[in-house]
Amino acid sequence: MRTPQRSKPATSFDVAELAGVSRSTVSNILNGNDSRFPAATRERVLEAARELSYRPSLAGRSLKTGRSDTVVVLLPNTTFFSNLQDTVDEAVARIMPLGGNVVVRFGSDSSAATLGAISALRPLAVLAFAPLSVEARTELESSGTIVVPGRIQPNWLDKMPDGGLGDLQADLLLRRGPRQLWFAGLRDRRQDVYGPGRVATLERYCLERGLRPLNQVVVPLNLDGAVAALKQIVEGSDGPAGVACYNDDVALALLAAARVLGTSVPDDLSVIGVDNVPLGQLWAPRLTTVDPDLPGLVAGYAAELQARMLGEEPWQSLPPHNFKVIEGETT
Repeated sequence: MRTPQRSKPATSFDVAELAGVSRSTVSNILNGNDSRFPAATRERVLEAARELSYRPSLAGRSLKTGRSDTVVVLLPNTTFFSNLQDTVDEAVARIMPLGGNVVVRFGSDSSAATLGAISALRPLAVLAFAPLSVEARTELESSGTIVVPGRIQPNWLDKMPDGGLGDLQADLLLRRGPRQLWFAGLRDRRQDVYGPGRVATLERYCLERGLRPLNQVVVPLNLDGAVAALKQIVEGSDGPAGVACYNDDVALALLAAARVLGTSVPDDLSVIGVDNVPLGQLWAPRLTTVDPDLPGLVAGYAAELQARMLGEEPWQSLPPHNFKVIEGETT
């Protein structure tokens, strides 16, 4: 097929014209009612939609499915970094052109409560940045709701529960030589959905390399609490310590404590954060951190949502994280 030059967004009429079929055929195939059409016809319609970058209207689709045009951006009810607003804005910007009404929802304490809150909205899709149980995912999909990300390979989370972030942090902490590895979590009333996966990865890292077992500490975001936590790290380490922090807030708290205690960074204490908050690069010494590229993850989720709307197969596994190391002076 030859794609015509266009200055306006493509419509279903344009897809039908390029594929050489009727608009009703396009509508049926792109909405999943394609069993009665030959495989060649289905492929022509999907190929035309791809070539024209056609984006079906979620609002239009809702009229056919009896569901709302709502896309739920599901976030975990945990402590967030200062870039959260940018992440949500990126999700809204990616979804709005599809014709969807974006609703941001925080996960509840239980999977059943989260499922109930989402189901009440009768959404067309859920972009799950918070974990969804297999049961919740299955129930939503069986009711016609698109859940992104789609299929997840069996054992994927067992092998890499944190997307490889723990391995990356540990490698950076040990590049100056052997040291006792710690994971510094955040003391907070909210649920921690990220820490357990990172701890599991770091524990495996230590075991596979014959290192001393991982130690853990919880760090309050106040100076007295951070000083107490750092004393625990120093007293529990036989030599230099390397601390993989839950996020940049925890890392900066430990750096403030190191200044109070006179602990040398990075000679006696290596610290690495996560999130790449601007304050970390204004600190002295500058914080070494990991940027998780959340805009890239959002873009991938939005691309999958569009593909699923076109009737294409979901990804067979979660997209790889595109972590970027922000070099500082703390490792």
